[in-house]
Parts: sequence; C-alpha cells; structure tokens
Amino acid sequence: MEANSSSNPGVNISTPSTTQSTTDSAINTNAGNRKGGKASKVWEHYTKLENDTKCKCNYCSKVYAYHSRFIGTRTLWNHLAACTAYADRKVDLKQKTLVFEDNTTGGGSNLVAISCSKEDIRKACIEMIIIDELPFSFVEKEGFRKFMSKACPKLDRFSRRTVARDVYQLYLNEKNNLKKVFARNKYRVCITTDCWTSIQNLNYMVITAHFIDDEWQLHKRILNFCQIDDHKGDTIGKLIESCLLEWGIDRVFTITVDNASSNDLVISYLKKKLNNWGGLVLNGDYLHVRCCAHIINLIVTEGLKEMNNSVSSIRNAVKYVRSSPARLVRFRKCVEHEKLDSKRIVVMDVPTRWNSTYLMLESALVYQKAFERLEDDDGFYRSYFEEKEGGKKRIRPPEHIDWVNASVLNNFLENFYEITKKFSASLSVTSHLYFHEMHSIESNLKGLIVSDDSYFSAMAKKMKEKYDKYWGSLNTLNKLLIVAVVLDPRYKLSFVKFCFEELYDENVVCELIKVIKGLLSSLYDFYTNNNSRCDSGSQNQSVNAVICPSELEKKSDIIDYRLAKVAKLSKWKKKQLEEDGVELKNEVDKYLLDDCENCFDDSFDLLNWWKVNGGKYKVLSNIAKDILSIPISTVASESAFSTGGRILDPFRASLSPKMVESLICGQNWLCSSRIAVEEDTSSVEDMAFYESITSDSRLASDFDVINLD
Repeated sequence: MEANSSSNPGVNISTPSTTQSTTDSAINTNAGNRKGGKASKVWEHYTKLENDTKCKCNYCSKVYAYHSRFIGTRTLWNHLAACTAYADRKVDLKQKTLVFEDNTTGGGSNLVAISCSKEDIRKACIEMIIIDELPFSFVEKEGFRKFMSKACPKLDRFSRRTVARDVYQLYLNEKNNLKKVFARNKYRVCITTDCWTSIQNLNYMVITAHFIDDEWQLHKRILNFCQIDDHKGDTIGKLIESCLLEWGIDRVFTITVDNASSNDLVISYLKKKLNNWGGLVLNGDYLHVRCCAHIINLIVTEGLKEMNNSVSSIRNAVKYVRSSPARLVRFRKCVEHEKLDSKRIVVMDVPTRWNSTYLMLESALVYQKAFERLEDDDGFYRSYFEEKEGGKKRIRPPEHIDWVNASVLNNFLENFYEITKKFSASLSVTSHLYFHEMHSIESNLKGLIVSDDSYFSAMAKKMKEKYDKYWGSLNTLNKLLIVAVVLDPRYKLSFVKFCFEELYDENVVCELIKVIKGLLSSLYDFYTNNNSRCDSGSQNQSVNAVICPSELEKKSDIIDYRLAKVAKLSKWKKKQLEEDGVELKNEVDKYLLDDCENCFDDSFDLLNWWKVNGGKYKVLSNIAKDILSIPISTVASESAFSTGGRILDPFRASLSPKMVESLICGQNWLCSSRIAVEEDTSSVEDMAFYESITSDSRLASDFDVINLD
C-alpha cells in the first residue's frame, strides 16, 4: 500500500520519488536490521540520536522521536516538506503566508496573508536601494549575502550592474505609469524649478509638478532631474518646454522660481509657448510666482548687513567656547555651577546666513549666565578678546547691554525664521499662508521704523525698502496669493479688507478690494466658460443626433410632430441651462456672503472643507483646487538637490546623469522619506557601463542574473 510523502499537496521534495512504502518504517540505515531491505532516502536528511530512539534534522536541528518498528518515516517526510532551512524543497508559489502588516490608517498591525516570489523579493530589494539611497554594491557585500542566504536561500545572487539595470527599468516603468495618470486626468499643474552644480561639476535642473487630485490630496512629483548646459534663461525655458512635451502636460497654472534675473526670461519664453498651446489661465498674467522664502532671505540679509557690536561680541564668545575641547569642558562646568537645566549646545553661525545667526543667538541666550561666569573663572577668556583677528582687535566680551540687544534681535528674527519654515513646506498647502505673513512682516517693519533704538530703526528701514521692491504694491506681487486667502472659508474677502485697513487709507483699501474681487470674478468667468464649452459640445452632439437626421424630415406628419416635440424639449433644456448659468454667476457672491468658518479652529482642514463643499461651489472649487496647489517657495525643488548631494558623494561620482535622475525621481515616486546613505566602493570604471544602460533604447524588462561566481 502506497502513502504520500507529504501531507501538503503543494509541496514536493526533490527526491527520485515522491512516494514511500510503509515498509520504510521498519527500515534502518543498517542493512542488517532487515534482511535484503534498503534504507529510506529520508535518512539522507536526518541524523539518529540516543540509541536510535530520536533523530535530528540536518538543516534546522529539530528533534523527532524514531523507532525502527513502531514509528514510521511519514512525520519525517512531512517535516522535510515544510522545513524552511532545506534549500532544495519545492514550494507552491500559490501558497500564502500569514504575516503581521503595519496598519496605515492607525496604530497597531493587521494579520494578512501574502504570497512571495523571487521576483517580488528582488523588486523589493531594488526599491530599498532607491528609497534608502544605498550604493549598488550593497548587494555584493558579505553581510547582505549572508542575510539573504538565510532569509531567502532560493534567490539567485546578483551584482551591482544587475541592480543598475533593474533601477533604470523600474524608473522607466514608474515614469510610464505616471504619464498615464497625467494623460487620463489632465491635471492643471503648478511647477517649481531650480538649478544646481554637482560634485561632478555638472549642471543639473530639477522640475517638480504640484497638483491636487479629485480626492483633494496635494501631490508633489519630480518630473525631471536632468543635465543642463548653462543657467541662461533661454536654455532653462527650452528644457522646461521639452519636459512638458515629453510628459504630455499643457495645462500649467503657475511657475515658482527664485529671483535670479535669468528667470524673467524663462517666464517670458514659457508664457509665449504655453499660450500657443492654450494651457494658460487668463493669458498667463499670473504665471510667475517668486519664491517667498528667497524674498524673506533678501529682506533680512539687507537689514543685517551692518551687524552691531552686540552680535559680534556674542559671536566671539561662542567661537572661544567652540575653539577647543578644553574650553568647552570649562564652559560646561560653568553651566553646571549656574544650574542651567539645558542640554543644548552653543552653535557657530555663518555670518552670510541670517538663519544661522538666529540659531546662534537663540542657543547663546540660554547660557547667558554661564558666559558671564566664564569671564570670572577663566583667565584666558578675557585675553582672547585682546587678540587680533583679520588684522583687527576683537570686540570686548559681551556685556549686559549686549545680551539685551541680542534678545531683542533674536525675537525679531524668530518671526522671520518661523515664517520661512511655513513657506518651505512642500507636502502641505502654503499659498493661503502668504497674505497672513506678508501683512505681519509689513506691520512689524512699520512699527520698528519708529522705534527709539536707532540701530533697529535703521535696520527696519533697509528691510522695508527691500520689502517694497517685491511686495510693496499689488503690481509687484502675484495677486493669486491674495485670492488664496479669500478662498479660505475662515477668512474670505472681509479679512483681506480688514488687514488692508490697518495699513492703508480708505480710498486705497477700496481700490485694492475692487482689484482682488475683480480677479476672482475673472477667474470664475474663465473656469465657467472653459467648462461650458466642454458641456455644450457634448450637449450639442447629443441634441443634433436626435434633431438633425435628414431622413426623418421626409417622413409622415407623425414624425414631424415628434421632431417638434424634441425641438421643444431641446429649447426648454437650453433655457434651463441659461438659467443655471445666471445662477452660477452669483456663486462668488454667494460664497462671500456665507458665514465664515471658525478661524480659531487649529484642526481645520482646508482641503477637506473644499472636498465636502465642492458640490455647493462647483466652479469655485475648481479654482480653489488650482490656487491652493501653488507652492510659494522652491524648497520642493531644492530638496531634490539635497538628495542629489547624498547620492553623488565622492564615492559615487561615476554615476551618469541619467542614472542620477533615475535614482532621484524613483525615490520621489516610491516614497518621500529620506535616510542616510552608506559609502560606495564603486569605481570610475563603471561610468561607461552606466552610460550604456541609460542610452540603450532597447532596454526592456531585463532581469537576467549576473552571478559573481
């Protein structure tokens, strides 16, 4: 009588036969136990223990009871079929495994059944290399191979060159998928772009698209991270045009760039091209958005050009503490003696970067008492200020008045620091924040100008001059950013009027409000007409299909009566659409007259509000979707350069520009997280290989394995 070798029908053992005779239970490896008998092949995988009463698996060391007469080998065969340490077992690919998976909607984890194949594991490995910014040679390292030999012994080894092929193929696949999304949904996108020079001494340009989908989720996608010949306006404009053509994007709402003079040429070039495509709103009059974070940097830098002695003296004190380990130890003792409960460390600033000066003052003010004690306890501290630096004698150690001035300046810079952080967000809506912060800055500068402190008054005047250059009037700023706060249901137009009244006289306020409301009405008319053209086209097509068949006119009077009835219904439908159009013209006024939401609600979700109320304000919701997706800084593009700087370190300078684009775009498309990278040991000899991969147009889903053995 024959018996199965395994109770699992989906698992087979790589032995000459999958069935074993029940007489195996009485067979021993010692042929003398059974005359003329042969040993079961299961004993090739087990070792007998304790006087032939127990045996141990050669792969996982699990022990089973054994007896040559009373206990057969079925249990041993069943274990061998399920032993994960046995590399030659054949597993049913349809068999699923229960695992705990993190719950994306909340805490904890869920028990789910998953299936796993060698292809899935290999793809996950490639995604890990892209997301975690690992070198390609990571798969060749001993530790990784040792881990994989235990975790997935059936997975074939592959080299860094195989990884490079897979990375580029994954990039092509993800790019094609994203292209299909843009082609299907026809999003109106907002673009940010910037340029960067890598360690390879090559110029790169990044183009990032921002849009809100139908579920009112804000998205950021890097479209290109490509090499560019120079930073001239025409060159940048043509490259952006080429990128948009490649992606099939012709509906561009705004382009956010920094304040480099070449960007004015970029906007002029693209405005002309995009107008020809018919993809601009209001002829592209509001296409250009200047990076607000960059403007704030210019404003503050202008005010801090003539730094007073208080900041210089504190900088020298911090420099003394940070100049040697022994001095830092003495300073820490002063901190302990003054019983200052703070674990922060004092940081040096870069004089040309105001935000680092703010961070230096912020940390130094915490340890004011420790610095004062250091002057009493450390004899070298005062002599340090007697020395010369750069041919000039250092300014005295900080006194009480210096700490007072530093505290005032620190509080002043804190506002700009926090505003810059708000403007620099790239994964949340920022356009509705602009007006609030612009009004706050102008109010603070006007108050500081009339200050009794001559230094701060002069500083505020310089900053106000730079402020007026970019934001001093509606003609110098993009008015869409004011419409953005109008489309925030917590504030609307009444809040804008209230803020203007604090800064300007009544006549100016009335004129400004008229301009903003006029722009909102123009946007409403534009979006209404665009939508009505599509609707009327489809409506006319369906009506003509019923009304205009010439053959029907040649029929009987009954047919004529039916045609008349259809014509009557069509006329009524047309009138109904016209009435609806009149009703829609009042949608802006209706929105502005409705009650505002609670402006003190910190949990208010602006995008979710428009998602819920989109049916109530059909046209305005489309306007809000585009305006709220405007990025008011180029930080989204600059963050790609941070990734590029980590990928193109001195050990990975052999990567070709197209491979760099594959890694940076692939990481953005797969995941937005950033994790530190290890060093790579690849050499410059790989440059030609990377070039050959990205230039081979015949590359398809090449998953051939390159074994190192």
